[in-house]
Amino acid sequence: HTGIGTMPITLYGTDAQKQKYVPKLASGEWMGAYCLTEPGAGSDANSGKTAATLSEDGNSYKINGQKMWISNAGFCNLMIVFARIEDDKNITGFIVEYDGANPNGITLGEEEHKLGIRASSTRQVFFNDTVVPIENMLSVRGGGFKIAVNALNVGRIKLAAACIDSQRRVTETALKYATERRQFKTPIADFGAIKSKLAEMATNTYAGEAASYRAAKDIEDRINQRLANGNSHSEAELKGVEEYAIECSILKVTVSEDIQACADEGIQIFGGMGFSEETPMEAAWRDSRISRIYEGTNEINKMLSVGMLIKKAMKGHVDLLGPATAVGEELMGIPSFDTPDYSELFAEEKEMISKLKKVFLMVAGAAIQKFGPDLEKHQQLLLAAANILNEVYMAESTLLRAEKNTKRFGEDAQEGQIAMARLYLYNAVDIVIKNGREGIVSFSEGDEQRMLLMGLKRFTKYANYPNVIELRNLIAEKLKAENRYCF
Repeated sequence: HTGIGTMPITLYGTDAQKQKYVPKLASGEWMGAYCLTEPGAGSDANSGKTAATLSEDGNSYKINGQKMWISNAGFCNLMIVFARIEDDKNITGFIVEYDGANPNGITLGEEEHKLGIRASSTRQVFFNDTVVPIENMLSVRGGGFKIAVNALNVGRIKLAAACIDSQRRVTETALKYATERRQFKTPIADFGAIKSKLAEMATNTYAGEAASYRAAKDIEDRINQRLANGNSHSEAELKGVEEYAIECSILKVTVSEDIQACADEGIQIFGGMGFSEETPMEAAWRDSRISRIYEGTNEINKMLSVGMLIKKAMKGHVDLLGPATAVGEELMGIPSFDTPDYSELFAEEKEMISKLKKVFLMVAGAAIQKFGPDLEKHQQLLLAAANILNEVYMAESTLLRAEKNTKRFGEDAQEGQIAMARLYLYNAVDIVIKNGREGIVSFSEGDEQRMLLMGLKRFTKYANYPNVIELRNLIAEKLKAENRYCF
């Protein structure tokens, strides 16, 4: 409702549309729904068959078609509906009012019986000569796909924030149960296997928070900068979010996967009780599953993030090939054998993140040189590159947050956050190694492959490997002492 059900009007609506609809949506007097998905148009959203036909007098459109998986359909007062006018290349957005007492050709299907989020309303929506005034067209004819994409950018970062709150609650619920549940005359929270789970759950939650705060601040700064330059508020908001669409996709993917893993481990900590509907973990696991599907599937978002970055590079907005070339030259050179100075807090971690960025540049740069524009056809390679990109952004965000808080409050007060930054990075390095190797082997051979694999090894090698068991124990003890998610 507050995201994709309202934001299309906020970002693209005329002044008259905003004045008429936004106050009702903002107050909760009206509820909004977003009608994009069709039986034959899921991830390929622009292929929808729902049609909008202009009336003979030119004052309205008649919409005919079917939408499915529409959240809030059972109680909404307004729908953002996407339909195609004649044989237009792109769909068009419309604001469609809905009143059950006067349905205007709109028929709702039965409530879907879903795996999770069962308290929500999800139905099919059928349009049969639904009359929509011409002034209810959103933006311009054929502008619907752009509206859909940018509304989803907002939806993705909001989804990440919602999932993070769920992670906090699941982590706390599992922690309290583990503290109370005793086996062998000992709280199971004292056992190393449970400590490991709690530490990883808390660390991933902390990382999601860090990346969300970072992206939100970057977007806010960009909006304020555009406002200062004379942009309207709508234009500033639209462009501000659009410029950080990659980060929105990264957050959506990473946090939705983390909440699923968090809920899964929550069930494991509860043991047999976790498999019962009487405990909260069962619902948490079911409800978290949809997060990897809606607002664009995680697979689509992964390929989008890398694709958008490559497009920015091709347009000259981001220098990707220059640094990639520099990394290639570094690989051809002789590595330094000087002993680095890691006396400063996070010195080695900062160096590692810099090296992980080189891995992404190395893999993505070589893949672009190999395939050029056809790279988009190699989906598994794009997914591998996206996994690297995601981990670099998340690990760096986690480190930046821990470093900032340590400077403010001191190392002793922030030892838990320091441990989480190091633990997250350690896990990220493993993911980068796996995906880097898969990507490299998929498109190279012979001397080129050996050189790239050598680079992968060089750029993912620790000088001093962290004691991850000690890190997990430290984090878990902090959680136990506070008996809550306390970071």
